[in-house]
Amino acid sequence: MKKIAAIFLILIFLFGATEAYQLLKLPLLVQHYIQHRSEDPDISFISFLRIHYNKKLVIDADWQQDQQLPFKTQQSANAFMFGFVSMPSHPISVQSAPPPFVQKTFIIDKDPEYSFTRLQDIFQPPKLA
Repeated sequence: MKKIAAIFLILIFLFGATEAYQLLKLPLLVQHYIQHRSEDPDISFISFLRIHYNKKLVIDADWQQDQQLPFKTQQSANAFMFGFVSMPSHPISVQSAPPPFVQKTFIIDKDPEYSFTRLQDIFQPPKLA
């Protein structure tokens, strides 16, 4: 079920935020090719694509149908925008346990050999030579 939902959400994103929605117009391309094929039986699919997707703009009798073909026009400014608002069905509460208290004992050795007072011998004012 999660896989189907993930695929569905990806498809919604692809068709809504990209130009992939143009793929839904492929049946119009086939139908238009069949119409051209009935008018001219010698036309190949490649020459049909050259006629309709050539960089030159040709306005002819079926120009309105030509503009409905896939990838003929880009509508990125008017692309379908969508958003999702997801509300949980029940309140979510997060409980965290306090960290365990660990008691450590530190032994301070009072041996004069390891006293911090021995460090004061290192820090002396400079001597004049």
